[in-house]
This record gives sequence, structure tokens and C-alpha cells, in this order.
Amino acid sequence: MKNIVKGKHFIVGNPHTFHGRISAYCPQKDVFLNVSLGEIVDMPLNTKYWIKGFLSGNEPSPPVNEDGDFHPQGHEDNIHWDKSVALFHKTGSWYSGKRNCTICGIKLLNSWTDLECENCLEEK
Repeated sequence: MKNIVKGKHFIVGNPHTFHGRISAYCPQKDVFLNVSLGEIVDMPLNTKYWIKGFLSGNEPSPPVNEDGDFHPQGHEDNIHWDKSVALFHKTGSWYSGKRNCTICGIKLLNSWTDLECENCLEEK
């Protein structure tokens, strides 16, 4: 895990804070902390599969319309959610609000971790 003392850290479970956050324990500093998948540098295979299962069960609900019904598969909000969830399994991060790229203004995926979209980052 980044910014923490090197050595073993232990997954404790779900901190019930934000989607994708994982509660962990650092025995060297004797502290509990919350991390996302993107903050974990190295992990054993069994941890990788635990996180994979955790993130699958921690996915935010699909978007609904004004009546509380789910959108059909081809609806743009559902397409955006599907792409966000796919990326969520790689980043472990989820932003619940709406965000746009600070450079071009395109709508960012909920699980995108930067403030600029992929295209604008490549142009930098």
C-alpha cells in the first residue's frame, strides 16, 4: 500500500464508507486505514481474489428513472454505468456524483480517478 510502512498489511473488511473502500490494518504503525484497490502495490493471489469478490459485491446499484425503475440496457445512463462498473473492478474507486473533464468537459466515468479524461491526459 502506498504511503504506508513497507511490510505486510492485513485486510480487515468493509469500512462501510464509500464503494470500493477496504478496511486494512498496518501492524508496524498499529493503525487501521481505508484503501482502494489502486493504492495496493503488491498482494498475494488469495488477496487478489478476495478483493475481486469484494468489489463484485460492492458495486453501486444501476441508475433508475424518475419513477425508480431501472433504465433499459441501451439507455445512455445504463451504458455509462456499465462502463463505470467495468472500470470499478480495476480501480476500486467510485465517485457517486457527476463529474466532467476539466479540460474538454466530457462526462467522466464514476470510477475514473483523474479530473481529466483519458484523451486529454494523453495530449498533455
